[in-house]
Amino acid sequence: MVIEKSNFIIYYDEELSYIPEVVEYLELRMDEIMSFFKLDSLSSKKKIIVYNDLELYKRHIEKFYQYQDYMRADTNDGNINLLSVEAAHNTKEHSQMTVDELKSTILHEFVHICQQEAQKETIDNEIIWFWEALATNLGNPEKFSKILITATNDEINNFIFLPYNYPIAFTIGNYILENYTNEEILEYVKYPTKLLNDSELILNDARRWSNSKRL
Repeated sequence: MVIEKSNFIIYYDEELSYIPEVVEYLELRMDEIMSFFKLDSLSSKKKIIVYNDLELYKRHIEKFYQYQDYMRADTNDGNINLLSVEAAHNTKEHSQMTVDELKSTILHEFVHICQQEAQKETIDNEIIWFWEALATNLGNPEKFSKILITATNDEINNFIFLPYNYPIAFTIGNYILENYTNEEILEYVKYPTKLLNDSELILNDARRWSNSKRL
């Protein structure tokens, strides 16, 4: 089945009866995310492919890197790919996933899509903590809580192997959104070299901020 809207085309199995509800939610929320990134439109309608077969999703992931059980969504090919609720229930990590979590997962990935669209410069260092700081705060903040940051900058920069990496990114994002203007944040989005140059300062200040808040 296919549903086409102004910014996306969603592909899904007919048996997934909750997809129209998901589409309605996305239409309500996507404009505010695009507005944050100062995007009037996307360069093209993005595909949202809902995989109802875990093995098919694994094969998709393995075009880019080794599949891990925690993986349920990605934007590796410039579109949003994710597991259906039913397929997610076949994993250990997401065996209790709900339709609401599916909605927020798509929105989290849509933040990544908008950041890709707004970026004007490409560098080798992806600065993953920054991408996840924005996606957790703008896409699915209801899933996370702020925590005390004790990890070093080197540990944070090695994000994939960082314990509590997403709560840490969420906390850093909270700090950035409270202390930087939208224009300043968008400069970092557009020009990641500038972010790389300022990342030590941002992380040090975010760590102190989390301590001052007694998180």
